[in-house]
This record gives sequence, C-alpha cells and structure tokens, in this order.
Amino acid sequence: MKKILIFFLLFLAVGTQAQTIITGKVVDEKTNVSLAGITIYINSSTIGTTTDNDGKFILSVPYNGKVELVASHLNYEKKIVLITPNKNEILLIALKPQSNTLKEVVVKGKKIKSENFNKWGDLFTKILMGTDLHFAVNAKIKNPETLSFYFDKESNELIAYAKEPLVIENSMLAYRIKLDLENFKYAFNTDVLQFEYSTFFEELLITKGKEAMVRAWRASAYYGSQMHFMRSVYQNNLTNDGFRLYAYRTHKNKEKERVRKIIQLKIAEIYAEKNNPNYDIKYLFKDRDTIGYYQMIMKQNDIVALDTSRVSLRKLAVLNRQLDVVKFNFKDTIMVTYKPNELARQNMSVKPVETVVAKDSHGKTKDQSSYMYFVEDGGISVQSNGYFPELRLFVYGNMSERRIAQVLPWDYDPDK
Repeated sequence: MKKILIFFLLFLAVGTQAQTIITGKVVDEKTNVSLAGITIYINSSTIGTTTDNDGKFILSVPYNGKVELVASHLNYEKKIVLITPNKNEILLIALKPQSNTLKEVVVKGKKIKSENFNKWGDLFTKILMGTDLHFAVNAKIKNPETLSFYFDKESNELIAYAKEPLVIENSMLAYRIKLDLENFKYAFNTDVLQFEYSTFFEELLITKGKEAMVRAWRASAYYGSQMHFMRSVYQNNLTNDGFRLYAYRTHKNKEKERVRKIIQLKIAEIYAEKNNPNYDIKYLFKDRDTIGYYQMIMKQNDIVALDTSRVSLRKLAVLNRQLDVVKFNFKDTIMVTYKPNELARQNMSVKPVETVVAKDSHGKTKDQSSYMYFVEDGGISVQSNGYFPELRLFVYGNMSERRIAQVLPWDYDPDK
C-alpha cells in the first residue's frame, strides 16, 4: 500500500504550475525590419497578443512545458515555433513575406476543377465541425468567402485553401475561434482526411443567466475528450476519472468496409455534378433493395469480433520528474473506454446538456470507445495540461470524432 501511495504523490507533486513569461521580437526575414501588428498566440489556447511598434511581444503562460508559439499575419507566411519557455530568453522570429496570389494546386498529369463554398461548403463544414449535431449546428464559419476548393475527378480528392484565417463562432461553448488552415485534403475513395491547422480562441460575451449553461456545455465537450484523457494520464487518475485501458485485437467487418467504399465513391460522383447534394443513402441509389441492404450493413458494427484484456496505466506511463512530463508509450493498439463519473455528471447536470450523455436501452450510461496506436516508435511526452509535442500518436473513435465544434483551448480548466 505504501508503494502505491508514494506513486500517487510523485505524480501529484509535479501538478503545481507557475506562470511563465515569454518575450520576443518579430522581424521581416529579408529586411530585418521590426514588424508591428503581428498576431502572436499559443496554439489552441486563449493566450495571445500582438507585437508593438518595435515588433516586441510579451505573453504570460499559465503552465510549464513546451508550447507551440504561432506568429500570423495576412502579409506574411505563418510560422509555428515549438519552444520551452525560458524567462531569460528573448525569442527572435523572422517571417517571410506572403505571396498575394492564392496557393497554386499542382498535380502532374491531372485536371483539377476549382469550386466555391456554394458547392462544397456543406461537406467541408461537416468534416470540420464533427458528427455531434448538438455542437456542430452551433458552430458557424463567419467568413466562408475566404475558402477555395479544388476537386480532382481522377483521384476523387477534395482540396481546400483559405486566403485568411477562418473565423468560427461557437455559440454553445462561447468561443470565437480563428483557424489558420495549412492543409486540407479529403480522399473520397479511402475516407481519409489530411488536416493541418492552428487555432486561437477568444471568449465570447455570455448572456447574463447563461453562464451555468455554457459551463455545462464546456464540461460536456471536455469529459471523455483526448485532452481529458491525457491530463488523466499525467495525473495517474484514469480509473477515478472513468477511463479504462485494454489491449486490443480485432477482426474487421469486411462487408461494411466494401459497402462504405461504394457509398463514398457515389458521394464523390454526385458532388462532381451538383452543389451541396443530399448524400443520405436513400438519395444515392435508385434500387430499393440496394438501399435497404446498404442501410442495414451500415448500421452494423465496424468490428465483428475482438479480443481485449485490461491493461494497467503503470505499465504504459513513466514519470520524468526532471522534464516534468509523463512518458506514455505502448505497442500495438489500445482501446480506451470512458464512462462519466459522478463529478462529470454533476458538471453536466444542466438541461438540456445532461441529455447529451448516451444511454443504453436500460437507461444506463454507455461507454465511449476510442482507439490509439503509434505510427512510429518513441511514445509521447504528456504535459500537465494534456499537451504533447510529438506527432506520432494516431487516435480514432470517439475522441477523434470531436472536431472543431467540440474543441477546447489548452488552458481550459473544468474547475474554474
């Protein structure tokens, strides 16, 4: 019992965070002239500022560890710098001038057709915002005119570019999100999305009397999310937070994979012909028997058989006190299940937020399942706020389905 107690104390001892100050200067890469009015922010946070007349900036960060510092301006190429804040260091960031023309799409030997938001906006928005309609319908792109779309009929790939940051207002979570889109490519054939971006969050004015509702919706977006899970890994508190880990081996539903591919190809086909078409299965195919069969198959589970065994976090997470991180690493695939605990239910206990929690036919809360594996060796270094700088962890399932409409800034604190 003493060893377990010491283990918990070691994790909790590093949880106390102090303010860290980041100072720096931004200059033009060619002329070395100081740049005023450059937006500086910590990626995926509410922490940001702009450079003064001398190109200088100061940021106060409420947590330690590595952060992605973003420098952004319409006239310059965006720059992201991974840094470990140091009070004695003054950063020097040099920006390249931005071309006035929209990025060119070059695909050798292929013809790409340019389209606008009227044609692709509905699909783009659904992919961007996520599948949870409670959140997605309340997150609106305020400047869709900045987007341009390119569709390659030969490869069935959709590419999107934005001339300036997308402005997304999420009325449910009371955030205005400025999203710098770097790369967006969606392949209909494989249903694979390549999506790179950085975000800055601003608090929206909350109507008096709506504060409790916003807090509850934010809690609903947080509990069970990847951020919640990683913070729980850092604190060694998975079981108390409602998470379970399992070693995971599966046999996939091959027929569902086949039918899904047919449907995806059909969707690509009708999008090449129409603007924002209805892509419900019953509108994609003419034969009633085909429609009925495809609908039945798509309701089936993706997995027809699986083999799982419970895994302890202590075998996967190692505390590095010197770096103030938890090294999280494993082989093969793990399944993460989540069921809201009493604290989570209390924080979400405001109608209609409490009705969002999925329940089975007996009225009991359903487990949410996510799956993780590493695309290369090395693991990740998890910080106290759940952030990790490495890009080698692949996540799918419930956590990955929580797209922009459910994303919270890294400095979000459910206890405040």
